[in-house]
Amino acid sequence: MIEMRNYRFRYTDRWILENINLTVDRELIVVTGKSGSGKSTLALSIAGFLRDVGVHTGEILYSGRNIDQVDLFELAQSIGIVQQDPEAQICTLSVEDEIAFGLENLCFSPGEIEQRTDWALSIVGGNHLKTKETNSLSGGEKQKVAIASILAMKPEVIIFDEPTSNLDVETTKEIMRVITKIKGKTNISAIVIEHKWKHIYKYADCLYEMKNGSLTRIETPMNVIYSGYPRGVGEPVLELRNVTFSYDSPILRSVNLVVRENEVVGIMGANGSGKTTLLMCLMNFLDYEGDILVNKKSIKGKKTAEIARDVGMVFQNPNHQIFENTVHKEACFAATNFSVDCDITPLLVDAGLQDYQDRNPFRLSYGEKRRLNIVSVLSYGPSVILLDEPFIGQDYENVQKIMDLLRGKTCVIVLHDPWIAKAFCTRVFELRGGNLHEITL
Repeated sequence: MIEMRNYRFRYTDRWILENINLTVDRELIVVTGKSGSGKSTLALSIAGFLRDVGVHTGEILYSGRNIDQVDLFELAQSIGIVQQDPEAQICTLSVEDEIAFGLENLCFSPGEIEQRTDWALSIVGGNHLKTKETNSLSGGEKQKVAIASILAMKPEVIIFDEPTSNLDVETTKEIMRVITKIKGKTNISAIVIEHKWKHIYKYADCLYEMKNGSLTRIETPMNVIYSGYPRGVGEPVLELRNVTFSYDSPILRSVNLVVRENEVVGIMGANGSGKTTLLMCLMNFLDYEGDILVNKKSIKGKKTAEIARDVGMVFQNPNHQIFENTVHKEACFAATNFSVDCDITPLLVDAGLQDYQDRNPFRLSYGEKRRLNIVSVLSYGPSVILLDEPFIGQDYENVQKIMDLLRGKTCVIVLHDPWIAKAFCTRVFELRGGNLHEITL
């Protein structure tokens, strides 16, 4: 059982968590809330990661014992956490080694390690990943491996910080069903911190909202309505002609697509289907066959730096796209490189980042970093913007904020959420079997 009694926490002079009182006893609870509201800090506090960091008052009890008095090695065996960024959790070179890592440290037998590895991978639908290298996995596949590595330990309390942010809707539902099943069979306690509560709250025993550092139980989930807007499309801006690409096996098979000015084209598909690979081809990061035209000119043979003036990209992991030591400098980074004059302040205001201009970007929340990436790309006005899972770490209000930022821009967006796609995309395609199939939501 986890019990928090009047718990407060701050890193510096501002309290992130305020008088948290919470009891989780063999339940599955979902905690939602806006980006930067303190949800991840709550998770790290319960897992014991912040015991020697910052200032905290009050108590967090595990089975009646204050976690500050429990040895971290012992605590790690009882409380497992799946972190928000799966790459930050992966520490080995192969999937099998990654899942076995914690079990080996606990001196399990080779037979038990193999059995638990296969069991955990089967839960997340990842048995086919067992022999792969971790650096070859897609974002969604890495998230599956991160979840499996914690499930294999079979802790008594599992904390999931945005466990489904990189996952398609069906995998999200399956993992929540599995968590519910495990909880029912083993009497574990599960805390799920999730922006996409609309997909998962029905699996929860209780739903809570984190707001300004305080935690409030929600009896009736709020309704979510996105405000899309009509888009008049113009001339072709981006054209794919029979684009084909393979790693060990074919990933893209003669993909054809025309994206017109002011369109928002959504690309959906199962994890590992090639969505990110498609965007990598559009930036000439990969050696593809076929042709890609931007503003009716082929990009074949062009350097990525040259292409980037017309095609901006927001990567799946925001940390891969941060270069400066303040938010303001980072927001101006691309515009400065392309010698474009831009008043960045209105963009920072629209992104909700105006109060963080002097802060180090790596001190922002995951969702705030995403919005900073988008501001940086918008600053220099490329013809088309590619966005790889831009809604990871974004609450519903900030999803609307992002799409308002992109109003009037030509975009290709890789995403999993059908509600977002239906509200904002002019056309939606599913990448399946290496081909794009237009779908209706």
